[in-house]
Amino acid sequence: MAENSSLNESLDKLARACRILEMEGHGDLTLGHLSLRDPDGRGFWMKRNRIGLGEVCGPEDFVLVSFDGEKLEGEGGRHSEWPIHSEVLRLRPDVNVVAHTHPFYSCVMSSSTEPLRPFTLDADYFGEVPRHVDDVALITAVSEGVAMAKAMGPHFAVLLSNHGVTFCGTSIEHATCVGVFLEKAAKAHIVGASAGFQTSMPTAPIRARRNSQIMSPVHVEHSWNYFCRKLDWLTNPDARTQPKLFR
Repeated sequence: MAENSSLNESLDKLARACRILEMEGHGDLTLGHLSLRDPDGRGFWMKRNRIGLGEVCGPEDFVLVSFDGEKLEGEGGRHSEWPIHSEVLRLRPDVNVVAHTHPFYSCVMSSSTEPLRPFTLDADYFGEVPRHVDDVALITAVSEGVAMAKAMGPHFAVLLSNHGVTFCGTSIEHATCVGVFLEKAAKAHIVGASAGFQTSMPTAPIRARRNSQIMSPVHVEHSWNYFCRKLDWLTNPDARTQPKLFR
């Protein structure tokens, strides 16, 4: 467990993000993991293996992993797909949080070769979501992590073909919202496509404008606080401070 109080606060928040993602459809048994860039540059703090996202309680559920995959601190095992995290963090200095999960609709969407269509505003949180194709079931080699990170490029999410998703963010709040919004967009796409609806594809400048209007720091903050309130109420329904919205 980290001894730094500021780092412990961040890992507490990262644990909450894990539980929020489970609540919002990202849970898949004990699969899936989040990481936080270590503030001292030693590597990244990664969810330990053998527990689900919804079981992550606090700093004790993370291990410090070097960029070469060596576990440096913490109790518990290291997920084998650590290169997903190391290589995104190496390639993207703007990113502080990386996640890999298996949300149902996004997993189904990952098998499609067509772009994520804007049936709802949710797709415009992204504009474009690239797709990474590989011939492995798990990304356990550095070379595989590099290829995936390059496929993601400057974006904050990438679909892993017939597998799942990797997403990231500049902060814990941002990464969490990216994951939730991506699953909502994938669900809207699949439902709309299944209904046989034809969609208009706004031009790139229009989609960029829509993105700037909705994917704002204020919206991320409000959404994160909403998810926190929802999680608190679901785990403690008798709390008097919870809003009536969830009753």
